[in-house]
Amino acid sequence: MRKNYLCYNCMDKKTLFHTKEGTNMDLKLQMKQTQALSQRMIQSANILQMTSQELNEYITELALENPVIDIAESDADHHRESIEQQQWLNSFNEENYYLYQRQNNDDDYDFKNNWNINTDDGETLQDYLWSQIVSEDLSEGETGIIKFMLECLDDRGYLTESPEDIAGYFKVDAASIEPILAQLQSLDPAGVCARSLEECLKLQLERRQMLTPVLESIIDDCLEMVAKNQIPAIARKLRLSQAECAGYCQVIKSLNPKPGVYFSSRDQLRYIIPDVTVIKFKDHFDILLNESMYPNIEVNSYYKQMNQNPESQELKEYLDNKIRQAEWVKQCVAQRGRTLMDVSKSILEHQEKFFALGPAHLNPLKLADIARELNIHESTVSRAVNKKYLQCSWGVYPMNFFFSRSVGTKDPDSGDGNRGAAQGAVTAADVKRALREIIDEEDKKKPLSDRLLGEKLAERGITISRRTVAKYREEEGIPDAGGRKEYM
Repeated sequence: MRKNYLCYNCMDKKTLFHTKEGTNMDLKLQMKQTQALSQRMIQSANILQMTSQELNEYITELALENPVIDIAESDADHHRESIEQQQWLNSFNEENYYLYQRQNNDDDYDFKNNWNINTDDGETLQDYLWSQIVSEDLSEGETGIIKFMLECLDDRGYLTESPEDIAGYFKVDAASIEPILAQLQSLDPAGVCARSLEECLKLQLERRQMLTPVLESIIDDCLEMVAKNQIPAIARKLRLSQAECAGYCQVIKSLNPKPGVYFSSRDQLRYIIPDVTVIKFKDHFDILLNESMYPNIEVNSYYKQMNQNPESQELKEYLDNKIRQAEWVKQCVAQRGRTLMDVSKSILEHQEKFFALGPAHLNPLKLADIARELNIHESTVSRAVNKKYLQCSWGVYPMNFFFSRSVGTKDPDSGDGNRGAAQGAVTAADVKRALREIIDEEDKKKPLSDRLLGEKLAERGITISRRTVAKYREEEGIPDAGGRKEYM
């Protein structure tokens, strides 16, 4: 008889007996240690990673699936939080208090000018354009075509469909679309409804009555060189002096390549609701969790009583399972709050200068530092701050913003006011801030190379490599020396 194998498992040991015809028995001993995550552990990790809004949706959906779950609002905690937030705002001025009242009582409240969030719930580009032609005497067919074309505009204000495709959709002649397109392109803002960047720039120059043959040639043939500030190359190509070429390029750079960006996007997120609020008082800080965003979980008393006197064993097993699920999720939500509070407190301790004095005082901080202090795994800290936001008197920031590794060293004897550095360490924000200050002060006709920028940073006591200088310059959207050079 032939045996292929017999496998015997015992905890973390695995012994394999392998016999074959014509061979001797081969005994192998393999030591193996594995970690298996239970479904409950996975669920706990997922809940920790959820934002307040995601947790609210999760609890709501769970309550629909699990009949023993009752959801209840935490009025007491929300009332206490509101009182503390109002006391915080009262410590500033009446304007801030008014803004807080608008935030809580007015659905149309706009955060744009008051928090560190770039949002705009104003008039859309489509609405603005339509308001300019709504009083025109338009036929039903023209109205349908115009509304369709307005819906075909992207966030830049460009028309994404060709006149031929639009004509085919409405089954009309393509020539009949051109007058309608010309009418839309005559509206404000200038350059809207263009089909390309070149057409957008030309429309704006036509509106200014400045579209000369030279400018048209630069737009058609040298636009990429304009973006790279290659003035000498453009001058040679068009046989112009560098001063003349620089003047033409300056005119082109003054145009708006994306006329639709000043209007609200229909798909844009309205505002961010912070998960943590750090409140600054005169002599201390308080931390509030935004627990009012999700409901409390309670086990229904009727099903509890039913589970004590079940009609059948099958019903008891069902209710036991559902009650255990509800209790476990309740524990996970409570643990999420405790972990988030502990991490927030630790961030506050490390970044107290930031919360007291402002963004220029951000210190280097790693996830491992918080994990070591709280005696938890680094991945737990990562999940706790993932996709969550913190609100303070300086704005609303992603919580991972406060974790910034050291990218260089700071000479304590340099005499520079790099107040964000701590114990000789420099964060990326410190480098970017100093880099922008140096570039703002440079001679634009002789801009500094990355090597010279590195030397200037060294004079301020910040020691980093040339490659790191280039990296942070590019992240800030600052061109290289050639792109910053001015020829006029």
